[in-house]
Amino acid sequence: MNNHFGKGLMAGLNAAQADAAASVGQFCADYKRGFVLGFSQRMFEQTGDRQLSAWEAGVLTRRYDLDKEMVMDFFRDANSQTSVRYFMAGYRIGR
Repeated sequence: MNNHFGKGLMAGLNAAQADAAASVGQFCADYKRGFVLGFSQRMFEQTGDRQLSAWEAGVLTRRYDLDKEMVMDFFRDANSQTSVRYFMAGYRIGR
């Protein structure tokens, strides 16, 4: 994965915790989107809780000032309205 999204995805899959917004400010939106999705996937793998990972993705999307529609599409593809609702709740409350 030699593009920005892929690098962010791999970083998110390997991250023990999400970075503060100031720490990711120098990265492009593709990298940050990859990180959010990778981190939420890692969280799902660790906890088995899709709603918790969707919530965290919403929080991080807001924290990193990303386009919520682009990140939320990942949860729509999983065909789960519940995950989309949790994503939106995390996005509304996040920061």
